[in-house]
Amino acid sequence: MDIFENLGEAIKETLENAVEKTKTSVDIKGSNLSNDEVELAKKLDAIEEFTIDRFEGDFAVLEDRNTGKMLDVKKEDLPENVKEGDILDKINGKYTVNPEKTLEAKERIKDKMKNLWNN
Repeated sequence: MDIFENLGEAIKETLENAVEKTKTSVDIKGSNLSNDEVELAKKLDAIEEFTIDRFEGDFAVLEDRNTGKMLDVKKEDLPENVKEGDILDKINGKYTVNPEKTLEAKERIKDKMKNLWNN
């Protein structure tokens, strides 16, 4: 009976770990990007940042936020519902929207426009 109890406990633990891993991952176009992967990329300073400049046909034109270089990326390689001005992080070849930086950029632009028209 001990063998079956141990096996049952091992299966239960494996399932719990799988459920927990699912909770701590981000689905990006069918590829899972785990929080561990994101944390490692942060530690290694391996996150590239892009701004969606515009869309041209089946491509998005991205601007590298560090170098200013432009890059054409197929729309299908980006998360759904992205729009011009969104800030994207590229980790391990996968793109994800960075909502915090997108909001910061929009607020900064809004403040600049406000200051421009009020002076």
